[in-house]
Amino acid sequence: MTLPHLRAPGRAVRARGGALLLALLPLCLPPRAQAQIPDKFTNLKVLPKDIGRRELIETMRGFAMGLGVRCSACHVGEEGKPLSTYDFASDDKAMKRKARVMLRMVREINGEFLAHLPDRDTPNVTVTCTTCHRGVRRPEPIDQIVEQTIHDQGLDSAVARYRTLRKEYYGAASYDFTDRPLIELGRRLSRADSADAALGILRLSAELNPESAQSWFAIGQIHEQAGRKEAAVDAYRKTLELSPGFRPAEQRLKALTGGG
Repeated sequence: MTLPHLRAPGRAVRARGGALLLALLPLCLPPRAQAQIPDKFTNLKVLPKDIGRRELIETMRGFAMGLGVRCSACHVGEEGKPLSTYDFASDDKAMKRKARVMLRMVREINGEFLAHLPDRDTPNVTVTCTTCHRGVRRPEPIDQIVEQTIHDQGLDSAVARYRTLRKEYYGAASYDFTDRPLIELGRRLSRADSADAALGILRLSAELNPESAQSWFAIGQIHEQAGRKEAAVDAYRKTLELSPGFRPAEQRLKALTGGG
């Protein structure tokens, strides 16, 4: 997690004051739900103790959208129940306690480290929830998720998980669904002597990114390293169909075919 410096209406929600993540109060709260929120708040340990009601609502909405979660992620309460039934002051949930740590960390990043960058651009870039989370609760690169799933459950499960995440998040900024992460993962797996898993991942990349010459080139390299000459030649030819003049593929194809 990396909960960040947010701005609420009227003033910066002091990532210098951070926030307890009373957290994820009103997500996209309609007026009716907002009416259930009290005017005064207790147990504020990072947010300013005099924070206004509207500012708190906007702050919590920012947390919720940044992490793709709802109030019950951090607060004691049952999803679907009125907010008036929630115990917002309770610190029982670990997520809320983590949020305080994250917000203090963000305060340091924005107030101490970024503030001292030489020749800093204007307007200043600051860290926010979205900087790391991009709408997901646990911010991880897609290739790391797939790699860990291969390790824990095998290639088929990893491919299935990738497809599920792609279906759910494609078009959002949560994960990089271009060919690059899968190609890099395929190369890492190949270097780790997991050629079969590497080929499975690279074939997935070629399927979902039909214009990716690099996916086919990486497939050709793995076949060539394994001594599968014909398969390598086919992959390099496919590379050149997609990217005529791609010199590394031309060189490998010439080496394997004697210039044919």
